[in-house]
Amino acid sequence: MQNRSIEPYLNCSFACDCGRTHKSLFAHYIFEAGAIAKLPLLLEQLGYTRPYLISDTHTHEIAGVMVEEILRKANISFTAHVLKSPENGDLAADEHALGSVAMANDKDADIIISVGTGTINDLGRYFSYITGRPFMLVATAPSMDGLVSGVAPLIFHNMKITFPAQEPLALICDPEIMVNAPLKMLAAGAADILGKYNCLLDWKLSHIVNDEYYCDTIAGIMRTAVDQTMESTKGLAVHEAKAVSVLTEALVLSGIAMDFSENSRPASGAEHHQSHYWEMQFLFDGTPAVLHGTKVGIGTVLVLELYNTLAQMEKPDFAAIRENVSGRPSVEEWEKEIRRCYRDGAEGIIALEQKAKKNDPEGLLHRLAVIEERWDEIRELAKTAPKAAEISHVLEEMGAAKIPADVGISREYVYDSIRYGKELRDRYTILQFMWDIDKLNEEADKLVEKYCQ
Repeated sequence: MQNRSIEPYLNCSFACDCGRTHKSLFAHYIFEAGAIAKLPLLLEQLGYTRPYLISDTHTHEIAGVMVEEILRKANISFTAHVLKSPENGDLAADEHALGSVAMANDKDADIIISVGTGTINDLGRYFSYITGRPFMLVATAPSMDGLVSGVAPLIFHNMKITFPAQEPLALICDPEIMVNAPLKMLAAGAADILGKYNCLLDWKLSHIVNDEYYCDTIAGIMRTAVDQTMESTKGLAVHEAKAVSVLTEALVLSGIAMDFSENSRPASGAEHHQSHYWEMQFLFDGTPAVLHGTKVGIGTVLVLELYNTLAQMEKPDFAAIRENVSGRPSVEEWEKEIRRCYRDGAEGIIALEQKAKKNDPEGLLHRLAVIEERWDEIRELAKTAPKAAEISHVLEEMGAAKIPADVGISREYVYDSIRYGKELRDRYTILQFMWDIDKLNEEADKLVEKYCQ
C-alpha cells in the first residue's frame, strides 16, 4: 500500500528548482496486513539470496521470529544476530553494539535486514554502508524519523555523531505490529516529527543569516509530514490504525527529505542538540536511555519558546553588542566549560569548534551585520513559529513527556544544554542566533525557571 504523498519519491531522480538534482534509492514501501510475508518474493525480485538479519531482544520477539520462520519456509538461507537489550532503558547505538554486529557478520550475506526501528535501524544502515551491501528494514514501531534516511546518528567516543548510512531499498511495515507498539513509542515518533517545526525555522534562519543552501521543495515535504502528524495525534493516543499509518508515512517523508538534502538539516535543529546533549549525560551517568523522540519533543517546547520570544523582541542595540564582543568568555574559559559539560566527549567538541569557528569574533561580527540588516525579516520568520504551549498541549494529549523532569533531566542539564548544546554540531540554529545577539544566557535562565520548577 503506497500513499500518493510518498509514491512520487520512490526510486526517483529529478532536477529541482533549487538547482540541485534530488535522488532517492528507496523503492518499496509496504504498509499492509501480512507485509512481512512478502519479504521472500521481494528478495527474489531484487535478486538477493542470503540476508543477514539484525534485531535486539525485544524486536526479535515482536517480528524477528516471524521473519525467520517466513524465510525458512521459503528455503532462503540467512544468518541472524540478536543484540541483548538492557534490562532498563533502551539499547544504545554505539561502537560496542556495532562491534557486536560486526563480529557476528556473515561475510557471504548479500543484503542486511534490520528488524526493529531506532537503534537497530541505525546500526543496520551504518553496517550496510561500511560493508558495501544493500539494506532493508522491517519496522516494529513508528518511533523515529530515520526509517528511510541515508544518515545514522551513532555514539562514538561518547559523542553523538551523524554518519553517512545506507538508504533502504525497502521498508516493510505490518500495521498490526505498528499499531500495537507501546504508546511511548508512538508518542516518541510523533514528537520527533513535531520537532520539525523548529528544524524548518532553523534551516530558514541559517539561510537568511549565512546564505546556507535551502530548498523549498524539501521544506514542503517536511511541512507535509508535520501537518499529517498534527492531524493524527489524538488518534495515536488510542492506538488508532489510521493515525499510526499517517504517522508512519510522515516519518518516511522525513527520511526522504534528509535523503534529498544529503544531510539531516531538514529534520534536525536545536531541539536535536538538546536531545543529543541529554543523551550524552545519561551515558556518562549510567542512566537508562530515553527514547530519542521523547527527548526531541521536550527540546522542541524549549526552543520554540526562543522563537516565540524572538517574535516579540525589540531590535537589539547592535552597536553595544559589537562593542562587547571582546568581553565575551575567552577561548580558555569556554574550553573549561566544555570540559565540565562534555566530560569524556569534550575533546571532540573542542576540535569541532577549532574547525568550524562558530564562536570566532570575526565570524560573529559578520553575522551581526547581516542580522542587523535583516532583523525585520528574521522577526517575521519567528512569528510563523507555533506557540510552545500548543506543542506542549499536544504532547500531553498523547501521554508524552513534555518537561525535562518527566524523564529525569535535571535543572543543571537543561541549563547547560541551552547554553552549550549548540556546540555539538556545526549547524546554525536559534541557539547560536541567541548567542550571537548576546541573549543566550539570559534566555537560558528564563527557560530553566519556567520548565524546571
